[in-house]
Amino acid sequence: MGFHDFMTCRVSSLGTLLSAEESFSLPPVSDHLPQAFRVVWETGHAVEILSWNVMARGRAGATGRAGTALEGKRLTNNGLDCDETPDSYKQRLKERVLPVLQRWLEQSGTCQRVACLQEFPVQPLLQQEFLSDLRSKIPCLQMAVGSAWEVESMDLPNACVLQLVVEAGFAQLATHTNAVVWDSSLCERPSQVPRGPEVLQLALKSTKHTFDLMSFHLPFKDSPGGARYSEGVKAATSFLRTLSRDTPRPLIAAGDFNVQVNDLEKAFGATAMATQHDSAVFRGQRLSVDACVALPGLEEPSTSLMPLVEDSGGLWRPSELELFGPEGRDAFIEKYVAKNLHDDPRLWRLSDTAVASLGCWPFAEQPREVARLLHGTRSQKKRKLDNPLLTAYASESEEDSTEDSQ
Repeated sequence: MGFHDFMTCRVSSLGTLLSAEESFSLPPVSDHLPQAFRVVWETGHAVEILSWNVMARGRAGATGRAGTALEGKRLTNNGLDCDETPDSYKQRLKERVLPVLQRWLEQSGTCQRVACLQEFPVQPLLQQEFLSDLRSKIPCLQMAVGSAWEVESMDLPNACVLQLVVEAGFAQLATHTNAVVWDSSLCERPSQVPRGPEVLQLALKSTKHTFDLMSFHLPFKDSPGGARYSEGVKAATSFLRTLSRDTPRPLIAAGDFNVQVNDLEKAFGATAMATQHDSAVFRGQRLSVDACVALPGLEEPSTSLMPLVEDSGGLWRPSELELFGPEGRDAFIEKYVAKNLHDDPRLWRLSDTAVASLGCWPFAEQPREVARLLHGTRSQKKRKLDNPLLTAYASESEEDSTEDSQ
């Protein structure tokens, strides 16, 4: 797609960072290609954006239950029918996803670069480790992540009001979230614009420019031609219209519409939007569902900014309640940790971040996770623990460590 004018800004596609063969061949990198875009305002200020759905942990192989709309169908949460163990998922993130992002950020030159990621892991430890690995080569990077909680009913108040929705019982742990990565020179302390569970919108303020940046992932309704596909087009069109009338500052939004972008252009009309054709795959069908949109803003002050909470070096979260919700650690364990671990002394030696991460895995996989992580902690006791995936688990006291060795 070419260059599109929209009042005070223009958007163009710079292509993909990987070929389809590199990304989609088994074992895959992701079922979406990493795509670069360039946004230029009439002032000449330019920002390059990487938009990438990095693919949540692949699950596939189950069959739809009798009496449901998916009866007899092979179920999957990704376009490659990929089924991953926790270890293979972590390995893919670390060895195949992270190096691509790291290389792109290192080559920024004089143009500011920001990465918008979708289907990013919700486990706090994986988030910390991912940023730590990025910062091993680019120390000035920061990252904000969306909420780990999703709202079951979209008729509820905004999902950022976490305390209300969790206390009311309408929220549950999500399987993935959005993330944004940027250089500290662009913004040292971001704010959040509350939009709901499908998006992470940040207000980035620097001496050169002030704009909002959004990473979004709209819900999947159906594949093109499917019975519910039109619902997805309608929802995505409504999403764009809401942005166009409720954007006080210049906005760059990049992500996954989960519908063909050309269907959106037909429904919504001309917009400053760029996409890369055939950027995703679903069971052999190539799709163009990812895009970058730029809106000029209404030049009106906003009163809806919310502070983010920095929980470790350069990692920002929406709320202090993110780990466990307002009911705290015990209630979280009761609901999200396997019953056979509740009286296990190993569980009570994990840090809060570790327990919150453990609760994000399926019950059947949690005992192995506990054993693996505690073993990792013991093997690292005699050296400096500079990896957050390890230090987060080092919550036991020296007395506990001594007891272990006896």
